[in-house]
Amino acid sequence: MTVGQATDPGFRRLDAIRRIMPLVVALGTLLIGGYFMVSTAPGHIPDIWAHVYRIVSITNGDIVARPVDSKSYLHGTTGNVGGYVDWEWIDYSQRYFDGYDPAVVLTDTITVQDASGADVPCNNAAINFPVAYLPQLIGFLIGKWCGFSPDVTYYLAESLMLLTYAGCMAIAVWSLRKWRILIGLTMLCPLLLVRSSFAISADSFTQALAFLLSCMVFATLYRRVSLRYCVACGVVSVMLAMCKFTYMPLILLTLVIPWLQQGLRGHVDGRLADADGSSPAVVSTPVRTSWWRSPSFAVLAVCDAVAVVWVAVWMRATGWFVTTPMIVSFEEMTERKHSLLTDPGTMILAVRSIVTAVVTAKANLDRPLDSMLIRSCWILMTAMLVVLVVACAMRVLDKYRIVLLWGSTVLIFGIILLTYVAFWLQYTPTGATVVDGMQHRYFLPLGVLGMLVAAESIRAIIGRLPIHYA
Repeated sequence: MTVGQATDPGFRRLDAIRRIMPLVVALGTLLIGGYFMVSTAPGHIPDIWAHVYRIVSITNGDIVARPVDSKSYLHGTTGNVGGYVDWEWIDYSQRYFDGYDPAVVLTDTITVQDASGADVPCNNAAINFPVAYLPQLIGFLIGKWCGFSPDVTYYLAESLMLLTYAGCMAIAVWSLRKWRILIGLTMLCPLLLVRSSFAISADSFTQALAFLLSCMVFATLYRRVSLRYCVACGVVSVMLAMCKFTYMPLILLTLVIPWLQQGLRGHVDGRLADADGSSPAVVSTPVRTSWWRSPSFAVLAVCDAVAVVWVAVWMRATGWFVTTPMIVSFEEMTERKHSLLTDPGTMILAVRSIVTAVVTAKANLDRPLDSMLIRSCWILMTAMLVVLVVACAMRVLDKYRIVLLWGSTVLIFGIILLTYVAFWLQYTPTGATVVDGMQHRYFLPLGVLGMLVAAESIRAIIGRLPIHYA
């Protein structure tokens, strides 16, 4: 904060808000997310029964899914996988099934059972590693050990997820030295909280970790961080990779942290004052040793390597089944994957199907609201790209921001396109000319990262920052 700003009541108020923003975000998340939690009836979360079956089967020892003969409305053919689920949870899903989630088991198809439970399918959740359900899994384990009813356990798991999500958001905002108010308000957007803040789903913990990692990386643009901080970033990246492999590319952002640290300058520039009223960065003289030889880079590189190896091992262990065999069988998926890599005609077909899905904002089950939100997400991503291109054309970004912002942008678009490819492989019916299965919720974990990219670009354009090529 400059001398003039220090005496300005408006800047002082903004600075005060900025300081308490982590608490505001935590409390706001608990209040808004809590409202959505109590107002959302059991069973009204996407793929809820598949996630519940998966979590319960994990508590019963089925860490890796195995073949089952039973079926559900979504998995109504052969090739199903799942695990052993207690009867109380099978009965609970039957009691609350009202047609919303077709992953509920068809009890008359159960062939392997005993007095305690039965084998049920959950293909679309079976690929998820237990870390993806860590908060909810703890709730289910507590409920199992304490003998709670399914109703109590269900809401206990949601409550633990909400507390975990709120804690991650508070830490994410606290780590930032810039954009605290902007990112805090973004995190409190109801669209981001309506389900992902509490839902019994792999999406919830994934989104929390994606937001946390995005903020922790961007924070290193403005503050010196310790080796311990880098270790924390590495742990978060490994956990994120274990949640959903499609978001694993985000872990690459951690590798630029040591280099960004060398971009810090030993001066205070009033023009670097935060747009949200916070103090300008006071930074240290950059270390003269090569950034790739620093202990922090070694730690982050090892963590990323662990994440990559783990995902490779897990995908190999779960690569023998598909998410929806009733729509695309394992044999069809294998043939598509092979053709995609070897046949130019198949590549062109896949690209055409993806482009058509993007242009038409094709949504799963052709839901109008979902389609509108998907189109809105693409418009926002395009706007982010445009302001970044303008900032680069005006030469108002230093080389550190250019690498971080362009790297983030490539990852955002790449992850979304990777998601479309996954749906083309495993969810789009044979003969279809457009990729099916996309939902707006797959864009949400990238929302904070996209906002940070846009904010840095717009600030540079408005402030016309000088170029610092060291």
